[in-house]
Amino acid sequence: MAERIKKVKNCRLARNFHRTFIPEKQYLSKLLKYAAGNGKYDMQAIADETGIPTGASSGKALPTAEYCLGMGLVKIDEIDKENILSLTTFGRTILLEDKYFREPLTQWMAHLNLCNKDFGAEIWYQTFWNGNSILGEEFSKDKLNDWLCVILKIANQNIIGPTVRMYEDETSFLACGAVSTSGDTIIRKKAPIDLSYGMGYAAWIAAGVERAGRLGAQITVDELEEYCGFRSLSGWNIAESQQVLSMLEQKGVISVDRHMRPWIVCVKYSSDSLWKRLYEDFI
Repeated sequence: MAERIKKVKNCRLARNFHRTFIPEKQYLSKLLKYAAGNGKYDMQAIADETGIPTGASSGKALPTAEYCLGMGLVKIDEIDKENILSLTTFGRTILLEDKYFREPLTQWMAHLNLCNKDFGAEIWYQTFWNGNSILGEEFSKDKLNDWLCVILKIANQNIIGPTVRMYEDETSFLACGAVSTSGDTIIRKKAPIDLSYGMGYAAWIAAGVERAGRLGAQITVDELEEYCGFRSLSGWNIAESQQVLSMLEQKGVISVDRHMRPWIVCVKYSSDSLWKRLYEDFI
């Protein structure tokens, strides 16, 4: 029987799901096309249909599918007792507008999802969100690895995997470059504050608010941090985060009450409606 991919809904991907492979743009694109046709969530079926290489154990077919799950590009539906892959609204937008993942905007949105605490990947979450205040903007590879071993209660071993190198590889997420290295030092990059990213940030925020059941309600900026890692994942300071919220308010997708500290915001639209507008201001 062909090996099947294992992932619990609303649960982060296991720390070693990637089998040391980085997410390659060409394979992510093939997986999206496969999911658009409601392909089986099955290693051999994926490999046969997409040409994504698979080896004696797993190859790249399973890691690619799981990267797409962690990036919020695909989901699993059970149909006639079979697990079937289908596109999320975000994934469908990418397939239609930037199927080869060439744009930094595309890569940044996928990166933010991969770091999500609810459905992202364990190592990415611990590195970019949970470990943000511990690690800071610059940290050594040893410090990162030590942090991961401690927080995951693992005996000392190298568990960073592709979490850093994918952002320095042209076949992967170099255009995003969420981190870079200088010798043994890892340097985090802030998410761009740019009008063309506005709909992406709005959709990212809305998705977090939806998962908390707070869409349309008044929430504080501190709650945004809890729901989507608003400042931890973006790297923005208070002034920069306020600049982004003001930008989104001007676009009419959120409202902001500045009379309170911290600011109170209200997200007006669903994430699905905003993901469809992801490239609205893209030039």
